[in-house]
Amino acid sequence: PERQDVVLTIYDILGRKVKIFIRGVEEPGFKTVIWDGTNDLGKPVSGGIYLYQIQVGQFTQTRKMLLMR
Repeated sequence: PERQDVVLTIYDILGRKVKIFIRGVEEPGFKTVIWDGTNDLGKPVSGGIYLYQIQVGQFTQTRKMLLMR
């Protein structure tokens, strides 16, 4: 564990960016992010399947999630 650049991005199922949560250097440790179902402009998005991608240094992982309204 070491300080790394971190980017956490949410995409819709078509691959369009919905929201960017974290962009910058983070300390090691467990973190929690709660998404309120809005986009970068603060407007609510519809329920459905979304993808979140976390990038930490050279590591990238993408997973699915379900937003229920």
